[in-house]
Amino acid sequence: MSSTYYFAFASLLAVISILLVFKVNVEKLKENPKEVGQIQTKFFIGVAIAEAIPIILVVFGLMDLTAVSSMEELYIPGLIVILSLVFAPFFVFLQKSVGVPEDAKQVVNTFSFIGMAMANAIPFISLVGLIMMLP
Repeated sequence: MSSTYYFAFASLLAVISILLVFKVNVEKLKENPKEVGQIQTKFFIGVAIAEAIPIILVVFGLMDLTAVSSMEELYIPGLIVILSLVFAPFFVFLQKSVGVPEDAKQVVNTFSFIGMAMANAIPFISLVGLIMMLP
């Protein structure tokens, strides 16, 4: 497998798994906004577990980092990474906009920005890895 696809798979796996963890925890936060500390702790633990395999994939991609022979080799992995960078904020925005009680809006808004940052971390690293492979 080309090292370009290590970055693409890491990006997809990280975004999907972190957004699943985010969805579960934001629903709990909408139901009970007073337990924000416990919910954030569970969210960070879930994110740490969800990022284990994507981090390994990024490390494998960085270990095998060589310039590609042509730009066309980066089109599909780059598109996958960019789509994951766009999908994560879109999903988080939808979750924070739908079904939020008035007393939980501020807490859910803050939690959403944290979730967006967590979901986009690996795709940004993957994008940098792909840029380093430019010919």
